[in-house]
Amino acid sequence: MPAAGGRPQAGGPQGGHGPVRGQPSPYRSPQPGGHPAPQQPPSPPRPAQQYQQPPQQPAPVDEARSPEPFEEAAFADETSGSWAGGEGTTAIGKLGYVPKETRRRSDFQKVRSRARKSSPIPKIIAVVVALGLVGGAGWWWLNRDEGGEETGEAAPNLAYGYSEEPCSLVDAAPLQDFVGGVEPESAAAAEEKSRGWEQSCVLTYGASDSAVALLEFEGIAFESDAKASVNFELGAREVSEMADPWTPVEPAPEIGDQSAAVARAVEQGTSNYQLHLQDDNVYLIVRLSVVDSGLDQQGLTDLTSELAGSYLAAWKDAS
Repeated sequence: MPAAGGRPQAGGPQGGHGPVRGQPSPYRSPQPGGHPAPQQPPSPPRPAQQYQQPPQQPAPVDEARSPEPFEEAAFADETSGSWAGGEGTTAIGKLGYVPKETRRRSDFQKVRSRARKSSPIPKIIAVVVALGLVGGAGWWWLNRDEGGEETGEAAPNLAYGYSEEPCSLVDAAPLQDFVGGVEPESAAAAEEKSRGWEQSCVLTYGASDSAVALLEFEGIAFESDAKASVNFELGAREVSEMADPWTPVEPAPEIGDQSAAVARAVEQGTSNYQLHLQDDNVYLIVRLSVVDSGLDQQGLTDLTSELAGSYLAAWKDAS
């Protein structure tokens, strides 16, 4: 029943609230054989602020995306297959990084590398070049110019000095029996060069195209006996390698400190002879050609040795 004043009592059904917590509910479940319990009245509405709906978001519209910074564009959500098409690599390239590709050598490079490692030819060439450099350095050392200014005068302790008239040292009397009284024409040359004093004399008996004999002296006076010896060894090596029709003379003529010779002796025609010798600081080459001389190898050896001996003696006396 409503209380005095006509207002419903708090807590009753008329007050808009359900049963009070902690108090027994006035509504009971139906008993067997009885009438069904009255239905529970609906709950009163909650305050208005509890039923406010959140503001509705506008539906997404498929429009072109606004431009993004390149960092976001590079790492934007892409499909898993985009990397295979090169788009991911392009994006990373924009950031300054490009994945390195493994460099593989071609079959040609592999074969050339193996050939370069296994071939002995480069080593052989290197050894030959090294020996050549050592030999050249030794030859330069022995033939180097130890003096200061060139004065044109030999050192006083040398056996052979400089002669500016090399043809005046020649005694060609032993050759007169083979030239038939023909007088020779002479050509001389003398000059100081870097390796020493070089002088030569050529005697031609008859016209140059029909001479009956030719005698030539070519000498070099060095600043030491050792330099003359080294140059003689080089010349003697060339003489030993001369092929036909030249024949090495064994034993070599006994003249000077050391000597070597080759000969070409014929019964008819021109016989030739070359004598290389070293005596003290001089290296001398004597060349003799005689037409129809009738001399054999021993006869040519004796004649050339006599001409060389007289030339050395005159050169030493003039020094």
